[in-house]
Amino acid sequence: MKFEDLRGILQYVPQFRERIFIIALDGAVMRLPNFGSLLQDIAVLQSLSIQVALVFGARLQIQELALTRGIKLSNDDGMGLTDQATLEVSADAISRLTSELVADLTALELRVAVPNALAVHPAGVIDGIDLEHTGRIERVDDRSLLAMLKEGLIPVLPPLGYDGRGVTLRLNSDAVALELAWALDASKIIYVSEEGLLDENQHRIAQLSVADAREMAKRKDASMDPSMASKLRHAALAAGDGVPRVHIVDGTQEEVLLAELFSNEGVGTMIHADDYQQIRKAKITDIPVLLSMMRQSVEDAALAPRTKEQIQKRIQDFFVLELDGNPVGTVAVHVYEMPDKAVVAELACLFVRRSHKNQGHGRRLVAFAEETAKQRGASTVFLLSTQASRFFEEKMGYVEVSPEALPTERREAYEKSGRNSRVLNKRV
Repeated sequence: MKFEDLRGILQYVPQFRERIFIIALDGAVMRLPNFGSLLQDIAVLQSLSIQVALVFGARLQIQELALTRGIKLSNDDGMGLTDQATLEVSADAISRLTSELVADLTALELRVAVPNALAVHPAGVIDGIDLEHTGRIERVDDRSLLAMLKEGLIPVLPPLGYDGRGVTLRLNSDAVALELAWALDASKIIYVSEEGLLDENQHRIAQLSVADAREMAKRKDASMDPSMASKLRHAALAAGDGVPRVHIVDGTQEEVLLAELFSNEGVGTMIHADDYQQIRKAKITDIPVLLSMMRQSVEDAALAPRTKEQIQKRIQDFFVLELDGNPVGTVAVHVYEMPDKAVVAELACLFVRRSHKNQGHGRRLVAFAEETAKQRGASTVFLLSTQASRFFEEKMGYVEVSPEALPTERREAYEKSGRNSRVLNKRV
């Protein structure tokens, strides 16, 4: 670990502190040589005041135990028919795995609990087939789970549940992670798989929209493991209904959780909500609407005044956030070249309509601007702020710097403006 790496991690800590992450582990991942390192990553997350709930699958262990006992499984992933024999094998394998995981976490001096927090019911008859002992989650006891998280405990939830009659039912771990994230208002679900998500050229797929993830999950592609299709399907459901980000990572990689969460590039696949894709390039016809939206903030001295001609001249730098076809926010990305040829970008004109504030749109616009800056070759993003510097420092990982750090052209404009803005920047 280099000091530069540590600084890179620390810039994300304000964004993640006190947030809830749901981490879902494939059973096969728990057999990998680097599994101990993965658990240490979880310990690091908790040490940074990130609240973690753990879910795990047991597909591999169920298959192995069934083979040992000579039992033919009716289903191994908790989605299809679970007959009595399959339930017995599944319950035994999951019980063993729960004990092993709790022991491993305890060895790292982590406080854990295995709560009875899932109210389930039989899945019933689907497509004419009675799924017997397969269950569906009816309700999550969020109050008890939130109390555990607040006390620094890590809830560990196996893919089993019990209905009102005390009957044991098999669950799909991907679905458990989804229901937990919804109930706990989690910021992320991280599916740790036994492989990563690759394109046809075997290159990592870094990002997917909800629509793309849903479409990929539906493909009848023999090369895609059913486990990955399940993750894509549940990731699309999660991101499409309130979970800001869902990640699928390759558990065979060292330090995969830290590398995915604390680096700009990441190492896995991020599935994001569709409204992220509703940020589009601004058009000349948007200018009157933008000026009208920003008028009050300009009068309040929160935004620097801009004329129609100034926006039109740099229209390629402006982006608009649309919801239901209506502009509700904007951001601009201006690129500069420094004397040493380094490229830096300015995040400017960040604005969200008052009626849409406190819904996370500002963060999405900032994240979009940072990604745009990277694509345009910038290594650092800077901004000038008179009233929102605390948001950028505490929530987005920016740090204050001297105005001397500004590009010459921008520093001259800064000095002429007389606004006395604070200057902040962030490496991207």
